[in-house]
Amino acid sequence: MSSATAVAVVAPPAGVEDAECGLRERKKRETRAAIHRAALELAHEGGVDALTVDAIAERAGVSPRTFFNYFPTKDDAIIGSGASDLDALATLVAARPAGESVREIVHAIALIRMAALERDPESWAMRRELTLSEPAIGLRFLGVYARADRVLVDALVERTRVASAGALSADEEFAVAVEAHAALGAVRAAIRMHLAGAYAGAPLRELLDRAYALL
Repeated sequence: MSSATAVAVVAPPAGVEDAECGLRERKKRETRAAIHRAALELAHEGGVDALTVDAIAERAGVSPRTFFNYFPTKDDAIIGSGASDLDALATLVAARPAGESVREIVHAIALIRMAALERDPESWAMRRELTLSEPAIGLRFLGVYARADRVLVDALVERTRVASAGALSADEEFAVAVEAHAALGAVRAAIRMHLAGAYAGAPLRELLDRAYALL
C-alpha cells in the first residue's frame, strides 16, 4: 500500500458537528474517541500482536466492559470507524445546500474530512505508519475506505433521485457515479502530491482546490 493510499484510507469519516449533538451523545463520542486514540497509540508503540483490550481500556481510562460497549475487538478500536460514521456521511450528503453539484458536494465533504486530519496530525501519522507496518490493519483500513466510497456514491444517487422527484434512469445513475468517483480521485491525487512534497509548504486543502480546478 502506498503512502498516498494509506492516508486516503484512514481519513476519518465525516461526522456531524459536536454542537449538533446532545450532551449524552457528545460524551459517548468522546469516550469512543479516547478508546480509539488509546488503541492507536499502543499499537503504534508496541505492535498489534501484543496489544490487549485490558491495556487499551487502562490507557483510555475506562473498564474493559465499557470498551466492549464501543468496539467488539482491539482491531476495531484501532480502526475507530463504525456504522454510525457511515450514517453521518450519508447525512452530510443529504444536508448539503440545494443546487450543489455532485463534484461540489464531494469537495465540501473532503474539506471536512481533511479538517479532522489537520486537527489531529499525530493520529494521522500513526494511522499511516500502521497501514504500512501492519498488513492486516492496512487491509481493514482499505475496507473502511471502500465502504465509505459506496455510502457516499449511494447517498449522492439518492439525493439526485429526490431532487428529480422520480426514479433515475441507468444512464443518469451512471453519470452520478462517474462524477463522484472522478471527484474522489482528485482527493487522492491531492493527498499523494501533499505526501510527496511536490508543493512544499502548501496546505492539503490548497492542493485539493488545485486538483478540483484540473478536473
